Amino acid sequence: MSWFRVSGGRLHYRGRITRAPFTAWTATKDGAASVARVAAGIRFSLFWRSRAARSRLWRDLEAASRVESLAAAIEGEALHYMQTMASLAYSDGLPRVHIALHRLVLVPRAMIAGHARAALFKRLGQARPLAALDEALRLFFLEQLVIEMDAAICDAAPSPTRRVQAHDEWACVGAIRGLVWVDPLWSGVDGTGHVFMYEFPRPGMPQPASRELKAAVAEMASNVSSLSRLQRSAMVRAAVVR
Repeated sequence: MSWFRVSGGRLHYRGRITRAPFTAWTATKDGAASVARVAAGIRFSLFWRSRAARSRLWRDLEAASRVESLAAAIEGEALHYMQTMASLAYSDGLPRVHIALHRLVLVPRAMIAGHARAALFKRLGQARPLAALDEALRLFFLEQLVIEMDAAICDAAPSPTRRVQAHDEWACVGAIRGLVWVDPLWSGVDGTGHVFMYEFPRPGMPQPASRELKAAVAEMASNVSSLSRLQRSAMVRAAVVR
């Protein structure tokens, strides 16, 4: 279960974290090193030291996440994440069309993750409840917050009739995983695919325009999937430079 959810057309923090991502992290190089550092200070056999270290790390992380000030800050990150999605819709060079005189823009998920990650690390990196955590554990937690927000958006399966509100009139009306835009070495395993952002008219959208928007999303998805990986990568680079 994701740490975030979409409710009432908006992204929200569930108020607690789940252990599965942490368990997966402890099997990585950084996670195993963190476990080993903590285990070195525990007086048990080698097997029990590692087990106790993992339990201690998890208890520390979960306790920190439940601190009211941090939980409130994490809820605020959901709003910041959606604002990032909206702001990137203004990037020159990204695929866009106009529906009912309003913009529909395709934004690669890798771009969203990169911008959101940098801003989140800056805002929460020095949060007091996280200060006592092992450094690698703290970095995992911050990185996972971005991953979980992205997952919640994708899992909500946004569409023109089931949109996720972003900022001002912008809303996410589609999310697709899998299509590679940039080198996975830099974007991570979750940096594939893209979202569709639409600038909804304030008075609402008439039914004919809604059907046109749905068709435009499908057409735009088909068009970018026909591009080569190099063409998609060049498009992202151009958008970043501009």
